[in-house]
Amino acid sequence: MIKKSNKISRKIKLLGLHIKPEVFIYMRLVSTLILFIGLLFLSPYGYIVAPICALIYYFFLEYIILDCGIKRRTILLEKQADEFFSTFLLILKGNHSIKNSLVLTTSVIDNELSEEFKRELANVKGGKTLDEALTSLKDIIPSLLINNIIISIMEANRYGNSLNESITLQLDFLREKENKSIIRYYRMIPYKAALLSLFFGFLMIGVIILFSL
Repeated sequence: MIKKSNKISRKIKLLGLHIKPEVFIYMRLVSTLILFIGLLFLSPYGYIVAPICALIYYFFLEYIILDCGIKRRTILLEKQADEFFSTFLLILKGNHSIKNSLVLTTSVIDNELSEEFKRELANVKGGKTLDEALTSLKDIIPSLLINNIIISIMEANRYGNSLNESITLQLDFLREKENKSIIRYYRMIPYKAALLSLFFGFLMIGVIILFSL
């Protein structure tokens, strides 16, 4: 149970939600139980349908709500990363410190990634070090590429490394990933259109057969 709770807690953090894992766990158990009881009494074959549907619902709920949500959030944050970190590098070149550059970037850029940085940077004022704040931030960002950039910022803050090359490299990876995603999307359009046409074709045939009986 503890291991499961930790796994759910990790996924909830990556989704950017601020709820206890027990809330999701008990919500899933209660809703599964309601579904089971409902199907058991309402369906003519409830004794067969209820356990099968309840098991499918229980195991797929985590995937649909948490795993798919994390994938969507990863895509969103990676789309926002180019603007955020490009602006950060420009501000950093103006001889600002890393901390001040991040603060200024969050004041200029208005998106979800910027809000996550802003929240953690506010904790620096409350006594956290910049390293601690960035470590906490890394734990709630689901993108490996963005986390690589955060690690580069942490190392530069510790050792005075140059950031321009490492961040530019990661941003190039992000742009390449985005371009490949766009190409895949447009390649799939003809197949989706064909499947949609087949679906409506079979639907029309079914309607014609139904009315001809």
